Amino acid sequence: MLNKQLRKCSVLILLSASLILATLTVTAAAAPAMVISSTPDRGIQPRLLNDDEGGVHLLYFRKRIEDPRNREGDLYYRQYHQDSSSWSIPIRVSSQSFSHLDAIGRAAFAIDGDGAIHVVWYRDRPAAEYYYTRSNADRTGFEPQRSIVETNLHGLDAGADIAADGKRVAIVWAAGDLLRESERTVFSRVSSDGGKNFGEELQVGDPALGACACCSLTTSYDNAGNQLLAYRSAINNGGRHMQLLTVPSGGQTGVYRDLHALHQWELYACPVTTNELLKEQGHGSWLVFENHARIIMDYVPHESTGNPNAPLLAGEPLTETRQKNPAIAINRHREKLVVWGEAISYTRGGDLNLQVFDADNEVVDVVKPELNIPDFSFPAAAVLKDDSFLILY
Repeated sequence: MLNKQLRKCSVLILLSASLILATLTVTAAAAPAMVISSTPDRGIQPRLLNDDEGGVHLLYFRKRIEDPRNREGDLYYRQYHQDSSSWSIPIRVSSQSFSHLDAIGRAAFAIDGDGAIHVVWYRDRPAAEYYYTRSNADRTGFEPQRSIVETNLHGLDAGADIAADGKRVAIVWAAGDLLRESERTVFSRVSSDGGKNFGEELQVGDPALGACACCSLTTSYDNAGNQLLAYRSAINNGGRHMQLLTVPSGGQTGVYRDLHALHQWELYACPVTTNELLKEQGHGSWLVFENHARIIMDYVPHESTGNPNAPLLAGEPLTETRQKNPAIAINRHREKLVVWGEAISYTRGGDLNLQVFDADNEVVDVVKPELNIPDFSFPAAAVLKDDSFLILY
């Protein structure tokens, strides 16, 4: 039973962005409200971002034909109108249709200092390739897609990620022989002019650590302008640990953080996992990832000299199954929402699960919605201007 002395919060479950299905009043300790909605247009694989003004941006995949056997479609971009609780008209991002993969091959996007949208995605057929595009100045359209990786294409088996800081735009990916995961590593390509031109492809990881072939990676810039990169290693093909790499501003040689017990995973197989990094304005960054089938939330301070806070388990599973594909959002009160799917395989969306933490990282009790994430998809989270949370699935 929840403590009845705790104050009330509301969870809004939406059938669409403008139609409220139900309002659940629950007891929770200083809990923010949450708006939970399916992805517009019957889309899947939503990615949500907040800009510096609190605006909410959405990237998602929409199939051309509503047929479970058909996976071909396109990426679309929308903005959320918070005053009317509605989405802007969809804008096609990809110039050519392609077949979506599972959560590991998902697209990623970032917003630069001028408000431009930058998108990167993975296509495995007819040949493995990463594509990139950026929006025009008023975000009414996107440039023709272009192949963004030219040299380090061997063994691509998962999506790339992208981050922006001012005019800098960084794309990261893992490459190398799929049969020698212990020798694979991670690469980065950076633009200093808002995506117009990109520099050379740089090896930023340590090949001695390897890189898990079919696990996703994540990147972000911290508040000091350093590039953070989190990925799963493959040390001797079995050390599937979560590695956090910091690449100093203007540098090529990265610094690895020491591993905590919750970062380590000895497994002689690919666990097929995703992760997400989020910069908290004025503070450090937060990393959410799967380890040993559980979702972990980890604080990354500005300095690379130690971590005063140990990683935390995000929450208990709904049933004895696997927690997968986490996302995180943080509001101005430093309240944190972590959301994920409970699934028995990497292609299943599973049941939606979530946890809220207060500014001191204490668990806040909330009602767990009984909602199912579509197969091949995952949840996403953002913050609305009233400090409530928006969740898409």
